[in-house]
This record gives sequence, C-alpha cells and structure tokens, in this order.
Amino acid sequence: MERSNLWSDLISSDILALISSRLVAADYFIFRAVCNKWRYAPMIPPPRPFLQEKSPCLMSLRGNTGIVEFYDPVYNLITTTGIPIPKLRGSRIRSSKDNWLLMSHGNHGMFFFNSISNDIIDLPALEEHENYFSSWTFSCPPDSSSSVCIVVGIEFDGCPPDAYIIKVGDTSWTFSYLYDPDRYKCFKLTGCNNPIFFKNNIVYMGDEGNLGVMTINESSIPSWELYGSYFRRRKQNSIQHVYTVEDVDNEGMLVVFLCHHEGEVEVWRYKLNGKVLEREQITSLDNKTLFVSSGGSYLKTCVAPGLGNKIFFPMFHNNNNRGVFYCLANRKYFSFDYLDIKIYSSPNIFNLIRPRSCIWTEAVND
Repeated sequence: MERSNLWSDLISSDILALISSRLVAADYFIFRAVCNKWRYAPMIPPPRPFLQEKSPCLMSLRGNTGIVEFYDPVYNLITTTGIPIPKLRGSRIRSSKDNWLLMSHGNHGMFFFNSISNDIIDLPALEEHENYFSSWTFSCPPDSSSSVCIVVGIEFDGCPPDAYIIKVGDTSWTFSYLYDPDRYKCFKLTGCNNPIFFKNNIVYMGDEGNLGVMTINESSIPSWELYGSYFRRRKQNSIQHVYTVEDVDNEGMLVVFLCHHEGEVEVWRYKLNGKVLEREQITSLDNKTLFVSSGGSYLKTCVAPGLGNKIFFPMFHNNNNRGVFYCLANRKYFSFDYLDIKIYSSPNIFNLIRPRSCIWTEAVND
C-alpha cells in the first residue's frame, strides 16, 4: 500500500473532523498542512461546554431584538441563542463577572442577567439621577452565598467623580457627590474604561497616566485617593480607547491604550508602591493572552498554542464574523479563518468592525 493511501484511506472523514474540531490556532494549521485530505477535513464545532472551558467568550446583543451571540476566540466562531430574550431588548451591557452581566435599560433601569441560565435579578431604579455614568462594576456574582454583591457606577470625571452604590438586596441606591477641588485633583475616565473591583471593597480606575482608588466604607460615603499624573497633552490626544484588567501576579493592573485612528497599541503596568504610582510600558505578556472590552477584561494563561502574547479586542474583520487579535511581538492585527485556511493581517484597524453592545465574559458552569 502506498504511503499516500495511508493518509486518505485509513482515517475516515468523520474521525478527521472530530480531531480537527479539537485543534486550534497553531496546532490546527499544522494539522491542515499534513496532506490534502486532512487540509479539507470538515470542521465540526465543539459542544458549547467545551468552548467555555477554553477561554472567555465575547457576548454581543444583536440590535434591539434581544438575541444573544457568543463569539469563541479560540475557534473563531459565533453561536447564537436564536430565541429573543425580551428583557434584553433595548438594554446595554455594563459589566461582567463569571456568568453574570450587569445591564442597564433606558435612563433608570438596572438589572443582572445570567448568560448561562438566562436568570434575571432586578435592581432598584436609579430614581434621583439619570444613568449618565460611563463606568460600572460589581464585586462578586449577585447570587453569591459567601459575599455581599456591591454594584458601583462612576461618572467619567470630577473632583472626585460622582458615584452610585448599592448592595444587592437593598431597596435604594446611594448617590455620592464629593466635589471638592481644594482637596482632590480632577480625575477623568474615558468611555471604555472598566473599573476593577479588588478585595476589601477597593475599586481601581486607571486612565491616561493616573490612577483613581475608591474605598467603599460600610457606614459612610466612599473615600478617594488619586495617584500619578496625566501623560503629556500630545500623548493624551492620541489615545482613542482605554481598557483595564487586573494583573494578579504583579498585584496591580494593566492598562491597554488603543492609540491614533490607525489603532496602535500600548500596554502599561500600573502598581502602587505605598503612595507612589509606578507605571511602565511593557512589550510582552509573558505568554499570557489578554481579552479586553469595555466593562469586562481578562488576563489568562496562554489559552491555546500560538495565542500567547496576544490581545483580543471586541473587533471583527469586515463584518464576516472573524474575530481579531493583536500580536504584541509583530505589532499587527490578525484573524484566522479556519474553514478557508486564510490568515488576515494588518497594521491598522481600518477594516475592522466593533459591535455596539458586547463584552468579554468568563462563563463558569454550575
């Protein structure tokens, strides 16, 4: 028997499809390069629980229909609920943690939505002020039995910024207005900034060179500390979007800047050393993978071969449902098309599409 027949005859297409559906990124393209039959083996999408165990997924709301889509970055594919969820129609995603998303509806409505079970937990309406707050976060899943879930909304600027705070189970929000320019210097957030909830009810907000730290007190108004200083004006003007993520290993946070209209990327590490903000630009994620979006970002140990030192943005190539990541080493954007064996690459974001309402979530099966 000729060696070529060993490849084509002894392994059925069904088995090849099952094998290829479990291979991603670099391993997948090596598999496809073995021979023609392996190259054109059909790819069967893995079952959803298998996808969830691999990496965070990007959840998007499709317009005002209430239909939810999940994009898996490792397999570069999208699945949809297919059935509209009425509560989500006209809603906006604000923040995520595990299976839970914090949502807003209109100028006053707030609620939690579970992306796995579709459970909903309503919060009291924002009665005194409309929801003009750009940044939201919460401390833990709202159904947690071991911790109290605290929800925080923060205005984009102020001395210090205004804040909305509530504990899940309370009947009304606390509105914090602490405007005191003599005591606090002005702090400003961009619209894409997602606050990070640390332990001991401390919230970090990093932006264009500085760091705001809000401590939520049990029986009094929150306290603020502002550290560092803004970048120079020219650099500030070049920054289009800011994303933040907790850096557990270094006890601080990473700040990702999307700069200029071309989409140049910078990654900075912010860390407090006593009362001093230490910040440094980094050029490597130490073989980790970063997923960034407004309201939900994750830094994970390399999720698949070939995806270390990569940043996944909430972007797609030419509206064809092919997700995009940025390589810090090559300083380019890439997208894999597994079915057509194509690789898209570009030094800019001119041909990239951003969904209007989306967020990275880290689903956890109960």
